[in-house]
Amino acid sequence: MKTYWSALFPLFFLILTGCGSEEFGSTPQTKTDSASPIKQYEQLSCSTYTLIKPKVDILYVVDNSTSTLHMANDIKTSIRNTVNTISKEFDYRVIGTALIPNSSDSNPFDDYQVLTNSTDPLTPEASSRKIISSSELNFFNSTENGTEAGLRRIIEFMSYNTGLFRQDAYQLIILISNGRDTEIETAIHTNGETSTNTTVYNERLNSLKYLKNQLNSQQFRLFSVTADRSCTKSGWLSSDKSYKQMSADLYNISGATDSNVNKDWYNLCSTGLSTIFTAVNNSIKQVILPHEYRYWPLTFMKDNEVLNDYSDIQVYKVSNNSAPVLMPSSSWSYYPNTSGLPLNVREKPTVGEPRDGKHFIKFTDRIVYPDCVQVRSVSRTEYFGYVVLPKEPQQNSIVLRINGKDVPKSSTNGWSYVGNRLNQNIKMAHPNAGDQFPAVYKSGFMIQLNGSANYYKSGDNVEAHYLPAGI
Repeated sequence: MKTYWSALFPLFFLILTGCGSEEFGSTPQTKTDSASPIKQYEQLSCSTYTLIKPKVDILYVVDNSTSTLHMANDIKTSIRNTVNTISKEFDYRVIGTALIPNSSDSNPFDDYQVLTNSTDPLTPEASSRKIISSSELNFFNSTENGTEAGLRRIIEFMSYNTGLFRQDAYQLIILISNGRDTEIETAIHTNGETSTNTTVYNERLNSLKYLKNQLNSQQFRLFSVTADRSCTKSGWLSSDKSYKQMSADLYNISGATDSNVNKDWYNLCSTGLSTIFTAVNNSIKQVILPHEYRYWPLTFMKDNEVLNDYSDIQVYKVSNNSAPVLMPSSSWSYYPNTSGLPLNVREKPTVGEPRDGKHFIKFTDRIVYPDCVQVRSVSRTEYFGYVVLPKEPQQNSIVLRINGKDVPKSSTNGWSYVGNRLNQNIKMAHPNAGDQFPAVYKSGFMIQLNGSANYYKSGDNVEAHYLPAGI
């Protein structure tokens, strides 16, 4: 069947051949248009965290008995250099003190030095002993005569100087001696055999456990740097049943994750002391402080847009790299930032992370690291009730198609020509979409669509064929 439009061409030919040029208006015109298609939007962003340097308190207790006069300078230098291998990623406080207190001191517990990179305040007494570099640590500058009771020295020093050792920190004790704790371990034969005072040993172990609990230590460890049983250096003694054994017992309950086959014991006779902190540095983990968010920016929305530009917004939570889970609408709401100022999206651990923009999601319960948020949306479906022609048409020549389908001329269920209009809102309300905002204003010669089934929407194609009216 011939279409209405194709039937017009013979008529145009007759008009052309039978009339003068002044009676001929113009050639047929076609206005083709399409409404902007629906757009898909998706954004994925994740919460973050603050990396906190772990607090590490390191107590050096260094043998200063007369037997250390037999200790070579290269070993002393190696011990000093261990301080320089402490990880710079730690918030550290290094305290150095002698194993045997100075006999001339009225207080045997105030002879120490402090080296620190921490901003945590020190007590006035500790501040007066603060130094600025590891080279100032006077580990071997003086010698004392006296009984070597290293474990008791540690316990009494830490118990007295409670302000030096921080709560919830890592407490690491490095005891360096070429002897043994004579309160616990004594020689019984010239072949190196020793006897153990188990009562005193258990008292020292329990006291160190008590200190660990009082400080709520992340790790509480004793690194004993003493002689091996096979060491042949004159005057040097092994500490298998005192210092070395205590290192092993504390290591076993420390929760340390490093693989240390000697369980925090190092051989003073060797020269490998520079590695003493290698395992420690790997074992101590930086603290992750999760951030908590109340607001989430909608990055796909432009500041000049309004919520009605989008027909649907869906919010998903992504946890532990699992599939996104749709959050119920009761758990979030759209939040317009009308202040003109950046909005702080983070509430904890402190308020911060200001973000520019006008469009945000506000959560009922905060989003906490490491969760991510995915937001999906589509542009709002727009419905139009007018077709705009650039020229005045001959009304009887109009042929209108939407998506290739003819629309009949009808004032109730089709189209009607309503003439030239200025600033006409060409959008229409729709039962499934309500009022159409923002309005789209056009000027031109208007064809109005009539009836609930006649309209074109986002993504539709519109063709209007017509003859312009004569001049």
